[in-house]
Amino acid sequence: MAKHKEVGIALNLNYLIVSVVVLAVLTLMVLYMPGLTEFDANVLHSFRLALSPYPVSFAQFVTEFGRSYQMFWPQLAAGSVLVSHKHYMKTFLLIFFTQATYAVTIFIKNFVCRERPTAYPEFSFPSGHTSTTMCFYGILIYLVLTYVKSDFWRYFLIILFSLWILLVAVTRLWLGVHYPVDVIAGAFLGFGMVNLFIITSKLLSR
Repeated sequence: MAKHKEVGIALNLNYLIVSVVVLAVLTLMVLYMPGLTEFDANVLHSFRLALSPYPVSFAQFVTEFGRSYQMFWPQLAAGSVLVSHKHYMKTFLLIFFTQATYAVTIFIKNFVCRERPTAYPEFSFPSGHTSTTMCFYGILIYLVLTYVKSDFWRYFLIILFSLWILLVAVTRLWLGVHYPVDVIAGAFLGFGMVNLFIITSKLLSR
């Protein structure tokens, strides 16, 4: 069992390293490749054009739940479930890493200072909605895989959370408030934090 756990930690460490490397490469590209913005803008325009027949109100509804203050209620609900099953450390780690993802995102935004595709008071890179949603619901997927015994509920919740991560990311492009690279970077940042959560929880449970 201990050997299996060590193998699992090594795999998650690899995922974490890949996420950090990809995020670093994308950051350097945004900082030092001026032509990237034009390419990003063209991809964004094509993406929004493809989605233009569909009601934008749906995108506005979904993306609202990716805001930092709206993430409070899902964290409270998930934390309550974990506490009711006496998983106190994982409750703390879930909230800690979700908030840490938001803090790291803000730090990178203010470091890179990339302007939004449309007029907006905050910087664009990386997407905070995408990073925090990926982190929080990615951790929930891991917890579902770890603790949920019913095959039906396991598959249902994994599909639901995965679709939600994808939907929030897509709505950021749909609404034109982020470039594609911003969303990709946010996804890798969130994924890296998920793996950091898994590594930490495994180490603390030894």
